[in-house]
Amino acid sequence: MQAVRTIAYALSQPSRRVYVGNYVLLGELGQGGSAHVYLAEHRFFKTRVALKLLKPAGAGQEEIRQLQFEAHLLTHLRHRHIVQALDFGWEQGIPYLAMEYAPRGTLQMSFSKEVPRPLSGILPAMLQAARALQYLHNHRVIHCDVKPENLLLGPSNEVWLADFGIATTVPPTLGRRYSGREVRGTARYMAPEQIQGNPLPASDQYALAVLVYEWLCGQPPFDGSALGICVQHVKTPPPRLRDHVPSISAAIERVVLKALAKDPHKRFAHVLEFASALKQASLLERSHLNLPMGAASVVSCRADSPFYPLGRNRAYLVEPGYIDDPVNTTLGRSEQARKA
Repeated sequence: MQAVRTIAYALSQPSRRVYVGNYVLLGELGQGGSAHVYLAEHRFFKTRVALKLLKPAGAGQEEIRQLQFEAHLLTHLRHRHIVQALDFGWEQGIPYLAMEYAPRGTLQMSFSKEVPRPLSGILPAMLQAARALQYLHNHRVIHCDVKPENLLLGPSNEVWLADFGIATTVPPTLGRRYSGREVRGTARYMAPEQIQGNPLPASDQYALAVLVYEWLCGQPPFDGSALGICVQHVKTPPPRLRDHVPSISAAIERVVLKALAKDPHKRFAHVLEFASALKQASLLERSHLNLPMGAASVVSCRADSPFYPLGRNRAYLVEPGYIDDPVNTTLGRSEQARKA
């Protein structure tokens, strides 16, 4: 425990090397309420990882259990847009989790705040995040903390969904409320039902829609104190996007506001249906404005992901090898190998 407490001090000494398990810490990447995340290098393989280490003050039984749950999830959930777990261990009684290192940072760093962006510039990142979330939901997992800081950029600018510290599993009956459960999340992106202690897969869709709204308008739908934002999420309709940016098309606005419906049952049936509808609205807008199809973006995106029709008048953006039954798949089912 004492060794962990002195990590911050030791890192400030240029000549001192600090080891956690088989890893030497190179510097801090960030921190949350209960954990630090360090850039680290394996002492033998010389590969770099992001190493999540619980803070001594935050290493209670619940925090330890949650980090073990996160490690378990990342070991079993294999998708090219979800960060991969590489190792799990203990240092002086404190658990740590080693994960893939995202050398290009986060979308928070790439997308400037308070600067509206065209849909063509954010669509690749949004589609990749939606694919990762749909994969989670197919395996009965809810992320519960979708935000720009948790969307990393890999070596080829591909999006990786990260930080499963407050993720939870879908209850057997979707309408069942959690009892005695602490409400967790980031107020700016929390769905009304999550604020009320009943997170659903549709809560991740809502958070992604808040992100899209924020990127399109340069500001979130609600602002203020954490409590004030939560009250607005529950009670106040979001302002129209075109009140902020008049050039946004009505079709795009309808899609985003549908995903921001207060009632989760009035949102899209699945997060990929939301993504598909947003892409279709983008294509309609380009066709109407006679714009070229190519659009520059800081995020790479595969062009070979087809539409698979699932039900009347519906199409979901999915990829070959990643079509799962959203009801019957479980973590125990054999997974597809992670694609390059």
